[in-house]
Amino acid sequence: MNIIVAVDSFKGTLSSLEISHLLKLHFEKQGHHVLPIPISDGGEGFVDAIDYLFNNGLITVDTYGPLQDAIQANYIKYQDIAFIELSSVSGLNKIDKSRLNPLETSTYGLGLLVLDAIDQGAKKIVLGLGGSATNDGGAGMLQALGVKFYHNEELISEPMSGKLLSKITSFDTTALDQKIRGISFELASDVKNLLLGSDGCAHIYAKQKGANQKMRSKLETNMTHFADVIEKHYDQTYRFFEGAGAAGGFGFGAMAFLNAKIHSGIDYMIDLLNLDSYIKTSDIVIVGEGKLDKQTSFGKAPYGIAKIAKKYNKKVIGIFAVSEGIKEANYLDEVHVIVPKYASVDFSMNEPKKALIKMLNDIEVTI
Repeated sequence: MNIIVAVDSFKGTLSSLEISHLLKLHFEKQGHHVLPIPISDGGEGFVDAIDYLFNNGLITVDTYGPLQDAIQANYIKYQDIAFIELSSVSGLNKIDKSRLNPLETSTYGLGLLVLDAIDQGAKKIVLGLGGSATNDGGAGMLQALGVKFYHNEELISEPMSGKLLSKITSFDTTALDQKIRGISFELASDVKNLLLGSDGCAHIYAKQKGANQKMRSKLETNMTHFADVIEKHYDQTYRFFEGAGAAGGFGFGAMAFLNAKIHSGIDYMIDLLNLDSYIKTSDIVIVGEGKLDKQTSFGKAPYGIAKIAKKYNKKVIGIFAVSEGIKEANYLDEVHVIVPKYASVDFSMNEPKKALIKMLNDIEVTI
């Protein structure tokens, strides 16, 4: 049988590339033809998936992580298009869990990658959003691109963060406007959340970034202030746009300052990778990610790919590390989950390859 493997990363443990390799080895031993396609919905693994497609153009830049630690990060430049992954610079995976604090984290380092891409001649910049450790509305990135933020006419010189959003009283985009003239921006996002409110970036995602209830309320207040200042300046409302709350409000800042166009991350990748044509000729499609839950069917990679597979009446198998909602996954014909049947949470986190292989050894595919 012809099997397509398009499994997103298991965040913090296995990349899409690593999972694809393990599944390819396993199912080829059973006599099947396997085509592994590294995938991402905009979050972790976005650059890996693009690199798999173009197989060149990887550029390494010295930059800063979410808490201004010196790091190196990669992006892809193909012709005049740059593909940049937010999580590779400003992501949860770039700092220890004990240091997570979205009041302090910044996308400033991401802005340095964007700046480098522009200096390298990129005319279109595609930003993969997801897995951020930040809640700064993209202000850090904008600052790196030349936006000057002021508090009562005094320049804010330290990298913008969720905490500093409340200080902004005015801003100057002169340098930014010159830098981005003739350049278009696109966002590949894994979520559709609005900026504020109960479904906004602070109340939905800041907890996983280290914020307690008091901090989330502060982040919401600060982001509301930021939105008020920006929307008054541009005389336009952005906070209600789908995806404005993506990556800690990064979607909002990018749409307001960069006129960025936002797309479903997985739909963008499906088109870019021409996944439709591969699925047509397959017998079985294997999808998955770290966790199967209610969010999976709201723009995540497994659901997006499964929709295409079902259009062609293909069997879809889901592979996940953990699950919180198997019964709601009616777009999957089979669901296989590592925890708790094959491994504990600790074992699957510490020995992810062994845990995945243990589960795979119990799977034989049939149409």
